[in-house]
Amino acid sequence: MFALLLVGCLILALVGTPLFAVIFLATAASYSFMDRPLEMTNVFVMMGDLQNKPFLLPIPLFTFAGYLMARSQTPKRIVELADSLFGWLPGGLAIVAVCTCAFFTTFTGASGVTIIALGALLYPVLVNRKYPEQFSLGVMTSSGSIGLLFFPALPVFIFATVY
Repeated sequence: MFALLLVGCLILALVGTPLFAVIFLATAASYSFMDRPLEMTNVFVMMGDLQNKPFLLPIPLFTFAGYLMARSQTPKRIVELADSLFGWLPGGLAIVAVCTCAFFTTFTGASGVTIIALGALLYPVLVNRKYPEQFSLGVMTSSGSIGLLFFPALPVFIFATVY
């Protein structure tokens, strides 16, 4: 029965159902397989309790900030600024990629958003300037998470609030 649930969720995902809906349905259905099934009303009560947590409010705000930054060509402007500051150094474009991704991640709160927004912009430039392909991929994927260490980033904010 569980395999049928898994196949059903996979079909829903392939058809184009939004991922959050597939995850919700899979979670709700898997609760029915427990020894003491969880009532769906309790799930909604627990979701309502999450609204009263003030440290969760920045999550949609950071997502909105990332969307605004992506729509307003901010990644391109940040790359141009960093390239003018560090582009003349040996390995300067790699430094530009790391600094730009760290800065962008700090204010969007998500390294995945940074990798998508800046990776499409910086990766072809790195390859065109004769950086090795594997090095370019490594720089883009790893530098996206550096910005999570600086203060306005979402994980640091939640850690500071909870701790």
